[in-house]
Amino acid sequence: KQQVIGLKTAPVQKLNISKAIRTVGRIAYDPELYQAEEEFLQAIQASGKAQLAAPEIKEQAEKLVDSSKIKLRLMGLSEELIQEIESSGKPDRSLLYSEPGGTVWLYAPIYEYEIPLVKTGTRIEAETSSLPEQTFEGVIRSMDRVLDPVTRSARVRASLDNSAGLLKPEMYVNAVIKVDLGERLALPEEAVFQTGEKNIVFVATAGGAFEPREVTVGVQTEELYEIRSGVAEGEKVVVSGNFLIDSESRLKAALEGLGKKEGHTHAV
Repeated sequence: KQQVIGLKTAPVQKLNISKAIRTVGRIAYDPELYQAEEEFLQAIQASGKAQLAAPEIKEQAEKLVDSSKIKLRLMGLSEELIQEIESSGKPDRSLLYSEPGGTVWLYAPIYEYEIPLVKTGTRIEAETSSLPEQTFEGVIRSMDRVLDPVTRSARVRASLDNSAGLLKPEMYVNAVIKVDLGERLALPEEAVFQTGEKNIVFVATAGGAFEPREVTVGVQTEELYEIRSGVAEGEKVVVSGNFLIDSESRLKAALEGLGKKEGHTHAV
């Protein structure tokens, strides 16, 4: 009977899963950040010259360095990027224009619920409609420290390879952030029956019966759900045809309820 209606089961198992976060970004043209980097470097130079000056002048120069560094952090730069600017001794010109053989910055928003998945060093790929056959690869270098209150998103900054000089400032690109989630307990998306309030799977028990079980799901990929609790590794669950089981169980519950109602009426 199960074969006839197309009902299939599969074991709960640990799988290496990954998630693709899709977003639309732009190649950075950011003279404001370029100017902030210039001010930071000037503050460092002034602080160095003030080391032999009066204590109050030295303290003022150090405060200027701190405030300019805080400004860079609020504009989305990581501590690592700030140190790179300090080491190079010059602001990043790729914020103003692109050159063959170099890199460009991609600014792209991700939603609040996606932030825990994205880390510095996460890989990213980008494509643009003007260059449909080209894929540009890079890594995320930093993320905004403050969310946009309207869109509830944070902007990631990724360094993209631009060796051919094809990417230009203010170009729009479609980007995919590839997050490797490692080995986790997972089930096919079709196995999870969503009721609106709960997530249910049907677990195969002895004798060919099926037990509805509430599960807690985690990350959803394009094909899988991470399962955090509710079923154990090795248990078999329905991965195809669970809507038939749910329909039958609802029908039985309705008939039982009707029978009780009729019995109550006859008793009266």
